[in-house]
Amino acid sequence: MSIPTLYLDLLDDHTNPDHAHGRADAYDDIHNGTPHTVLETRLAWMTDPTVSGTTYPAAYLTGYRAQIADWRAGAHAYRRAITHNDTYWKQATR
Repeated sequence: MSIPTLYLDLLDDHTNPDHAHGRADAYDDIHNGTPHTVLETRLAWMTDPTVSGTTYPAAYLTGYRAQIADWRAGAHAYRRAITHNDTYWKQATR
């Protein structure tokens, strides 16, 4: 089952290479098993140049944030679909 999710804000430009790079990095972190709390902390760290020691492009940060939001929304929708759908439990317990 696929549940499409979408997170948009004003800087969410899929044609910007920095945005795509931010999304790709977050995607890799998610699929490597990095916990959600670590991703949020890492994003906060990257957002503050006084802590990270570097300035990340706004499009990169937006892409990273968007991928985290998509993952969170997808996980919520999946949990909701499983817990509120009787037919899923009937099929899964056969």
